[in-house]
Amino acid sequence: MPAINADHQTVAPPKGPRTRTQILEAAAHLFAENGYHGTGIRDIEAAAGVNRGVVTYHFGNKEEVWKAMFAHAFMPYLNELRSRTKLLVALDPRTRTRFLIEGFVRMSAEKPYLNRLMIQENFTESWRSDWIIKNFLEPVRELNLLIADGDPFLSLVETDPHVRYAILGACNAVFSHRCEVKALFNQDVGEDSFIERHVVAMIKIVDALLERATSQEEKSDV
Repeated sequence: MPAINADHQTVAPPKGPRTRTQILEAAAHLFAENGYHGTGIRDIEAAAGVNRGVVTYHFGNKEEVWKAMFAHAFMPYLNELRSRTKLLVALDPRTRTRFLIEGFVRMSAEKPYLNRLMIQENFTESWRSDWIIKNFLEPVRELNLLIADGDPFLSLVETDPHVRYAILGACNAVFSHRCEVKALFNQDVGEDSFIERHVVAMIKIVDALLERATSQEEKSDV
C-alpha cells in the first residue's frame, strides 16, 4: 500500500529494518501507555514520525503490529537465554542465579514498558495473553526447567507462584515507577549507577532465598 503525505500525494513508503524498528519502538510505548484498544494505527504512525499508510504497508493490521512489537521487545532476551543454556547448565546454582538475575534486571531497566505490557495483557484472558504465554513465557519456563535440575532457586521459581512473582516484581517494578521513585527518593531509575545498585540488591535478596531453600532441602534429607 502506498503512503499518502499531508498534501495527499502518493509517496513510496520507507523500507528496511530502521523504519520497522522506528515503528515498533513507537508502538511499544503507545501500547504500554494506552493499551491495545486505546492505540490506533494512526497513533503509531504519528508517534513513529512516518507517513500515513506506512504501518499497514509493513505489518498489515494492528494485530500484526502488536505481535511484531512484542516479539521485538522480548525476543532478544529469549534468544540470549537460549544461546547460553549450555553455559547455564554448567554453572553452580549460586553463580547461575546471579547471572540470570542480572540479565533480567538489565532487560527490565532497558525496556520498562515491557513490564507494563505484561501486566496489562495478563490481567484478563485474551488472544494476546494466550499468545504471550505460548510464544514467550512457556519457552522461558521450559528453559528454566531444563537447567533447574538440582537448582533450588529455579525449582522454587517454577513451582511456587508466590516466589516467582515476588522475584519478578522485585526485579522490574522499580523501573515501571520512574516518577514515583524520583518523587520519593530523588533518584533516576534510568541511571547506570541506580541499575548497578538494583542488581546488587536483587542478588542479595535472591541469595538469601537460595540459602533458605538450600537449608530446607538439607533438613528434609535428614
